[in-house]
Amino acid sequence: MIPDHEDIGIGSFACAFGDVECKPENIPDFEALWETVSFGTDFAEMGCTTYRKMSGPVEDYVVDAVRRTLRAAGVSAAEVDHLVFATSDPALALVPPDFASRVLLALGMDDCVPHVVSFQRCCSSLTALQHGERLFADPDVTNVAVVAFDFMPEDRDRVRSYAIFGDAATSCLLTRTGSGLVRLLSSAIKTDPEGLRGRDTFVSRKDVAERTLAAAMRAGGRRPEQLAKVFAANLHKPLTLFNATSVGLLPDAMHFTDTLAAYGHCGNADWMINLLDYHERFGIRSGETYLAQSLAPGFYACGLLEGTAQ
Repeated sequence: MIPDHEDIGIGSFACAFGDVECKPENIPDFEALWETVSFGTDFAEMGCTTYRKMSGPVEDYVVDAVRRTLRAAGVSAAEVDHLVFATSDPALALVPPDFASRVLLALGMDDCVPHVVSFQRCCSSLTALQHGERLFADPDVTNVAVVAFDFMPEDRDRVRSYAIFGDAATSCLLTRTGSGLVRLLSSAIKTDPEGLRGRDTFVSRKDVAERTLAAAMRAGGRRPEQLAKVFAANLHKPLTLFNATSVGLLPDAMHFTDTLAAYGHCGNADWMINLLDYHERFGIRSGETYLAQSLAPGFYACGLLEGTAQ
């Protein structure tokens, strides 16, 4: 375990979006596809006007995001001890077997250990953040990079229930020095058995969210009313706000999903995209408490963060 007195800083967030800007309505047979998955919801209410598509190999965007994170932190590739990849299971199935080694070599990380966290769909990156912090139990570890990515080669596959998927890679750096934008107070992920069976309901989703939030709040010594902002998944906005209200997260005051309009739902990268966008526009404040959260069929994950930037 990491000593209680040691705070691991998390910062130097970077995003690499797909370089091609597209409109959802230009996806072949979009109206029919949306009708199939929408359950009668109006697409215009989602709030997504464009999404980004990768025109090259996903590893190029992953390398770009990590490289910009290291540059912002003033850390060389040789100083990174571990690189934790996070992606949803469909995207993991699309990367080549030598994906990790190609990324490490492109970055010049000759003495870096790769990890992968997946099979939790859009919740994977929050578990990766937790895993990255636990790697500091080794006293020789100084820097751990976490990179979350999701992408879809086929445009028709982007149209999902309550979501339009876009392509992106995001990254951040965990450091033993404690320097960074935030620190992780606590995190939790729990399973909705009905969701794993494809039979999730409002009741089952609410139950897993309440259990997960309660665990994170208890471990972090915080209450929901202390949250300054929630960085959530970029799903259908009315549904996102309804789900937030149902578990006591008042959306008007706390929810931030503004990047949905431009980028759509970028899978497990969403919370990082929203956190960085919020910081660039308004600033993460030292001492304030923030919540990163994501949900997927069968899972709910959240991380309680405290601002440390001066």
